[in-house]
Amino acid sequence: MTKALRFAAAALLMPLAACAGSPPWTLSQSPSEITLRWYANDTDIAAASAAATRHCATYGEAATLGELQRDGSAAIASYRCG
Repeated sequence: MTKALRFAAAALLMPLAACAGSPPWTLSQSPSEITLRWYANDTDIAAASAAATRHCATYGEAATLGELQRDGSAAIASYRCG
């Protein structure tokens, strides 16, 4: 593969990688709550708690874990802001 072709391929793939983001991923959010999903073998719940804390802090609130579920290898947590 030529250098120009590799550069073009990388330029096309970069936006796709940016869209995916890194875990945990947001399933839903509002000023009063946020629901996050991640793979428990790859990401610790501390990363989800930190993301929820940042989300709730934008509204001047603290994040509290409401529910934690496992769906196969995925973990899904709902946090309340308040």
